[in-house]
Amino acid sequence: MTIKTNNFPANDTFVVRMGAMGTRGVNGIKVDQISSGSGGELTLTFNIPASLQGSRQIAIRLESPGSGYYSFNWFYNRTIK
Repeated sequence: MTIKTNNFPANDTFVVRMGAMGTRGVNGIKVDQISSGSGGELTLTFNIPASLQGSRQIAIRLESPGSGYYSFNWFYNRTIK
């Protein structure tokens, strides 16, 4: 799945997690760790964990262990043709 961020802080590290709908991704499955680089707008693609692949909706969270900055959202798990 691909996301596009906006107004991300520069030079920060974020743990990317996915979880069940309604969890805001808190304590979700770690799918990646990314660096925000120069910050701002980022386009990122992640694989959906096997245990969530059958879910209709999935929460995603990007959270920095250093700064505490976080963002979350959710998406419908479907293939776009």
